[in-house]
Amino acid sequence: MEIDGPIKVGVVEPSPEGNYELHISFTDEFQRLDLAEQGPVFRDYLAELYQNVHRPDLDDRTRQGMLLVQQVCEQLLEPIEAGELPLSETLVVEIQRAPGVDLSSLMS
Repeated sequence: MEIDGPIKVGVVEPSPEGNYELHISFTDEFQRLDLAEQGPVFRDYLAELYQNVHRPDLDDRTRQGMLLVQQVCEQLLEPIEAGELPLSETLVVEIQRAPGVDLSSLMS
């Protein structure tokens, strides 16, 4: 499932340890927003993620992957609102491999 928003998520295949990497980058459109606009846009994105995670027709593996992205985004909100996050850089988050989590559906 793809949700349009201020970020793009890429998934790098498991390392020899079996962990995945999420590569999170911000869209050009989001980067061009004024700091005062970035916070509300990102909050709206989080609200959309929350709504989609709770859709009854979503399979459990996709739901778990989306929850993972939602949790990462929740941690990014405060630095984004404070202007402390370099939006032009790609964030790399290492995720321990967990059974039943479908990260492949998060690729954009």
